Amino acid sequence: MSFAGSVSGALSGSASETSPSQVSQLAWNCWYAVASSFAFRKGPVAVPFAGHDFVLFPDAEGRPRLFSDRCPHRGASLALGRLEEEGCLRCPFHGWKFAADGTCLEAPAEPAGASPPARSDLVGERPAVESRGFIWMWWGSGPPDPALLPDLPVFPDDAWGHVESSFEWETHYSRVIESNLDNSHAYWVHKGTFASQDSPLSVPVDLRKADRMIAATVSFELPVKGVLKLLRTLTGQSGPLCATTTFSFYYPNLNIVDTSIGDQLRFIFFNASLPQSDTHTLARWVKYSKRKRWRLPGSEAQSIAISRTIFEEDHGVVRSQRPTPVPLDLTQERHVASDILSIEYRRMHRRWLSAEAAATMARPEPLGS
Repeated sequence: MSFAGSVSGALSGSASETSPSQVSQLAWNCWYAVASSFAFRKGPVAVPFAGHDFVLFPDAEGRPRLFSDRCPHRGASLALGRLEEEGCLRCPFHGWKFAADGTCLEAPAEPAGASPPARSDLVGERPAVESRGFIWMWWGSGPPDPALLPDLPVFPDDAWGHVESSFEWETHYSRVIESNLDNSHAYWVHKGTFASQDSPLSVPVDLRKADRMIAATVSFELPVKGVLKLLRTLTGQSGPLCATTTFSFYYPNLNIVDTSIGDQLRFIFFNASLPQSDTHTLARWVKYSKRKRWRLPGSEAQSIAISRTIFEEDHGVVRSQRPTPVPLDLTQERHVASDILSIEYRRMHRRWLSAEAAATMARPEPLGS
């Protein structure tokens, strides 16, 4: 099915009203990246979001469906269940079977031919679409707007390999987003992995801005030591080893960090921050790299472990930041030139939240209220 068709299907679906959560600065009426297309195809996938639990799975045509992740029978997580033919979902506890539209089809412990009891269908459906390698959930009370889906770069499977995993942050999602936009912390926080205090990162250049996107690029020298230094010597390479990184952000919750090292290596890191509370964020990430003719056993696990080490280095500091949501008043913290992407993110975030607040205040009260 075409992307346009999947969007149309989501817009015609029933989006239940969801009460506001206790997550501060939670943007409404926009699309959140909640899972990679790779994970979605394997489904079902748990989607915890702002105090709510959803289950994500593909229907018979491969379109995403998103419901409350609780079986109406005994409240078990349907994300622990399995997919069956025709896009159906089977509960792991007592085997209740649900159609892609949420209708309960079977309650196996009942006598043959018996109908499921009343109110056995799934509830809490949210609009969801697949676009550019991710599943996007519409969050808000307004109608889903396909024009707000970002136009992301795509990395085809035939040329690019990938690994993916997740990381639990003990902080607000806005702090996680900023940590993925910040270049100047690297030679202090990551001096043990990929940065050096001997070659501090420079100020980002080539700032690009749109209504819901910001990006800039920074170049820096990598430390050359150990095995890497030996390999460069044996291959006749000399001089500094330079890297170039482009930091991008797509509102409301997707970071991209695109790094090239010389002419040999390139890594593209996508990070979706799913807000859980003011002190908890679930990050789901995908890292792309060029496919090689051969791959050493265990290389994928090693790649995930390296990324986790970098996250742990960040986490030790980021979880200490106060207040946990980023201050939207720029006078509350001090800023320097290397903070340009963080500043632009805060301005973008404040604009969106202010516009939503103004629109909410302008809405007329419903009749009979």
